[in-house]
Amino acid sequence: MPKKIEEPVTVQQTLTARDFAEAFQAALFFSAPMRRRSVRMLMCITAGGIAASFLPLSWARVSARTTLIVVSVLCLAAGIIIWFFQPVWQRNRAENWFRCCPLAALPAKITLSRRSAEIVTECEHMVEYWTDFSLCVETDRLICAAGGRQRFLLVLKKEGLPSEQAEELSGLMRYAFDGRWYRMPSRKGGS
Repeated sequence: MPKKIEEPVTVQQTLTARDFAEAFQAALFFSAPMRRRSVRMLMCITAGGIAASFLPLSWARVSARTTLIVVSVLCLAAGIIIWFFQPVWQRNRAENWFRCCPLAALPAKITLSRRSAEIVTECEHMVEYWTDFSLCVETDRLICAAGGRQRFLLVLKKEGLPSEQAEELSGLMRYAFDGRWYRMPSRKGGS
């Protein structure tokens, strides 16, 4: 069990659309495994493979053979489209939401303790308890907690923080979300 963190950690930050999109994609990766692009792509390829496996049985009927070939090709094409475009669609969705919510882009002072986060901006003051969040994901650049009551995605940027404060922040979140904390695998070439 990690050591108990007694002192609160305070972070001052201003989110960008890129930060929010990265946090959104990381949270979605762990909260909805069936929505991962690899799973969806493999489901399409499997459906195409099953359709193609019936081809030997359909040699007598041209219409059945043509239908199976079309289904196989469409499933393969759908798998390829999902693989290349799903991350773009997710990023665009998150960035559009961020642009539609001007409060998300305000400079914020976030104070984190063992039990809660206090978020203060010029227009908002809220307290979110860790028990209200479903999971926490850490990437190389940020930490995000998903599922809060007032803030469905709490994003904490590690970029720009001194390394010891980033480690303290990471340890606090790991302690607060014990069993619901995930580390996003590093990826090369995008999501």
